[in-house]
Amino acid sequence: MRWLVDTPVAHRGLHDLDRGIAENTTSAFRAALRSGYAIECDVGLSADGQPVVFHDDTLGRLTGVDGALESRSAAELMALPVLGTRDTVPRLSDLLGLVAGRVPLLIELKGGPGRRGRLEPAVARLLADYRGPVAIQSFDPAMVTWFRKNAPDILRGQISMNYAMDDDDEAPPAALRAPLTNLAFWAQNRPDFIAYDIHALPNWAVARHRRAGVPVLAWTVRSASDRARAAQHADNVIFEHWRP
Repeated sequence: MRWLVDTPVAHRGLHDLDRGIAENTTSAFRAALRSGYAIECDVGLSADGQPVVFHDDTLGRLTGVDGALESRSAAELMALPVLGTRDTVPRLSDLLGLVAGRVPLLIELKGGPGRRGRLEPAVARLLADYRGPVAIQSFDPAMVTWFRKNAPDILRGQISMNYAMDDDDEAPPAALRAPLTNLAFWAQNRPDFIAYDIHALPNWAVARHRRAGVPVLAWTVRSASDRARAAQHADNVIFEHWRP
């Protein structure tokens, strides 16, 4: 687990759209590889059940195409340019083949309707034969719990934030916001590490688990001031648009 505290993690790869490198693309992952950073990526499901590297639930922001991610097959997604670049949507299997254990991988499982119970085993099958440092993480405690029960040898992390600060339309119900903020599902998923919003640190529950030896990664660090806060309350950073 040393890489979780020793190796800074490039958020969605080392992307820089000003240089034509879009998030969660092969070019962003190659750039992180060249710099020796760990790679964080987001994974959802295609219409034919393949794990694909893509952040959003819908295609519009990143590809300019209407519809849900899961409305297209992996082959169709691999033909869609991302943010006007030459890169298209990669499969997780493509990323695993590219990295091949050279740097650590931190794979975020994106929750959402129809994914829970389908995405976890699809990712676990790909990781079963992977040789290299890798971990999964998710905002969804049930997804993390699935890995504890079904693939306990794969490092797993719980992502969280201060949900009182979340005004997104897809924010969890009010009754769940405090429990999610304060990692109240710990007994069920028993994560190996925590990934927590830099702007919500310090948090008493995070600090308690950190004192017990659980590594904490702060996301998303974008400045020297963010890094200074992370140095006080976390063990490593998930960063973008700024290099540690």
